[in-house]
Amino acid sequence: MTASPGSGSNNLYVYVVLENGELYPKLYSTYDAARAAALHNHAELLEEERAECAEWGCAMCSKVDVEENRETGTTTLYVEKEIYITIQRYTVETSQ
Repeated sequence: MTASPGSGSNNLYVYVVLENGELYPKLYSTYDAARAAALHNHAELLEEERAECAEWGCAMCSKVDVEENRETGTTTLYVEKEIYITIQRYTVETSQ
């Protein structure tokens, strides 16, 4: 779990990853860890797309270099071939 970066608060958060509606079986302590897990699952597909785009001089269809949406807590990534990934931030209630 992590405190919100740059927020000045002591809130703790966990991140969940949904891929086309299916929940990953783990929680992540940071957005970067959640995003890395999602990208790892599709590393081969993303590398193929990068290579094709480099060869053809085109832009990637996938949108995976996305910063965390700190305002809403919901960030969406897209991997070519209709793979939609949502990373959702949840606040952890702690007793004082």
